[in-house]
Amino acid sequence: MSVVGIDLGFQSCYVAVARAGGIETIANEYSDRCTPACVSFGPKNRSVGAAAKSQVISNAKNTVQGFKRFHGRAFSDPFVEAEKSNLAYDIVQLPTGLTGIKVTYMEEERNFTTEQVTAMLLSKLKETAESVLKKPVVDCVVSVPSFYTDAERRSVMDATQIAGLNCLRLMNETTAVALAYGIYKQDLPALEEKPRNVVFVDMGHSAYQVSVCAFNRGKLKVLATAFDTTLGGRKFDEVLVNHFCEEFGKKYKLDIKSKVRALLRLSQECEKLKKLMSANASDLPLSIECFMNDIDVSGTMNRGKFLEMCDDLLARVEPPLRSILDQSKLKKEDIYAVEIVGGATRIPAVKEKISKFFGKELSTTLNADEAVTRGCALQCAILSPAFKVREFSITDVVPYPISLRWNSPAEEVTVKSSPKTMLLLSPKSSPFIERNRSLWRPTIVLLRICPIQILL
Repeated sequence: MSVVGIDLGFQSCYVAVARAGGIETIANEYSDRCTPACVSFGPKNRSVGAAAKSQVISNAKNTVQGFKRFHGRAFSDPFVEAEKSNLAYDIVQLPTGLTGIKVTYMEEERNFTTEQVTAMLLSKLKETAESVLKKPVVDCVVSVPSFYTDAERRSVMDATQIAGLNCLRLMNETTAVALAYGIYKQDLPALEEKPRNVVFVDMGHSAYQVSVCAFNRGKLKVLATAFDTTLGGRKFDEVLVNHFCEEFGKKYKLDIKSKVRALLRLSQECEKLKKLMSANASDLPLSIECFMNDIDVSGTMNRGKFLEMCDDLLARVEPPLRSILDQSKLKKEDIYAVEIVGGATRIPAVKEKISKFFGKELSTTLNADEAVTRGCALQCAILSPAFKVREFSITDVVPYPISLRWNSPAEEVTVKSSPKTMLLLSPKSSPFIERNRSLWRPTIVLLRICPIQILL
C-alpha cells in the first residue's frame, strides 16, 4: 500500500512519501522537489509541471495556471469574475454552470473542466511518486485550503478519481502543518495537563490562512481558523507590476497591459525582484531586454518604497490573527509559539507584523515549503495499515457556520453541534452558503426534541 501526501498548491506542488526511515519529500525528473501547478496544451502534445511552466510566455493562451481557484465555482461567481483580469487564457461557462477552461489542443478548440485539468496535474505527481517508490501509487492524502467549501472539496475529490487515485482524506493545509509540527514533539504536556497552544500562519502564493491548535501528548485539536482568501505573494507581485507598468508607460511610452506576453514577462521579473528585496534593503535594478517593440527597459526599487506601496496589504495581516484569538477565547499570553510557513512569510514586513501582534519571536522550525506535504504523508501513514505510527488523534473544525431553516413558526432552537460551535436554527436563517451552492446535499442528523419539519 502506497503512503503518499500531496500538497496541491495554487502555484507549486510537492509530494512526500513514507518510508522505513521516515517522511521524504521527493524530487521530480528535473531533480526539483517543487513541481509547478501548470498545464500547457500544444498542437501535438500536452506538458505538465516544469515543462509547461517554460511555455507560459511562448504559449500563453494555452498554458493554464491558477486553476485551483475555480474548483466547484459557478462561472457567474463574483470570485471568478474578479479573477478573469489576471488570466492569460480563456475561461468559459460549462453546461453545468460551472467554470471551464478553453484552450486549443491538438489543433482543436477544447473546453476542459477544472477537475480534468487538476487530474492532469495529479497524474504527473502520481508518476513522480511511482518513479521513486518503484510500485503503483493509489492511496494518498491531498491538501486543500481550510476555507474550501463542500462543493470545492468534492470537486478536488472528483479530480483525484479521474487521476486514478484513492484519496483517503482531504486535509486542511494548516492542519497538515500542525500535524507535521506536533507528531515528533517529545515534550508535549500529558493529556491531563494544560494543552500547549500554538499558532500556525501560512501565507502562500494566493491565500493567507491561520489557525490556533492545542497540543497534548498524542493529541491535536484545532481551536480556531481564519483566512483571507485573496491575500498572498501574488498580491505583492501585482503592486510591483502596476508600479512598473505606470513607470515604463511614462518613460518609454509603452502600453504594457495591452500585451499579454509583455505583462507575463514583467510579472516574472517582479516576482524575482520581490524575493531579492526580502534579503536586501538597498536599491535593486529591474531590467528586461527587448521588452516591447525591441525596446530595452530598466527601473529600480528598494524595500522601503515597496513597503509604502504595500501598506493596504500589510494592514490585512492582523485581522485573521485577531479573529482566531477571539474564536478560541485565548489571550496572546496563552500562545506558546507562532510557527510560520508559506513562501510569502519570507517577506520581512509580513514577519514583522505577525511578530509585533503576538509580541514574540516567530518560530521557523518547519520547512516553509514542504510542511504541508509532510503533514499529508503523515496522515496517510496513520490511515495506512502498512505503517505503524504512534497514536496521534486529530480534531479539526468546520470553518463556516451552518444554518438551517424550516417552515415552522416555532421559536428559535439552538442545537449543539460540537463543544465549540452552536447551530442557531431560525425560520429566518439562511441556507448553506449561497455563492457556492453544491450539487450534492449534505446529510445532517438531528435529535428531534419537538415536532418540526426542516427544509434543506
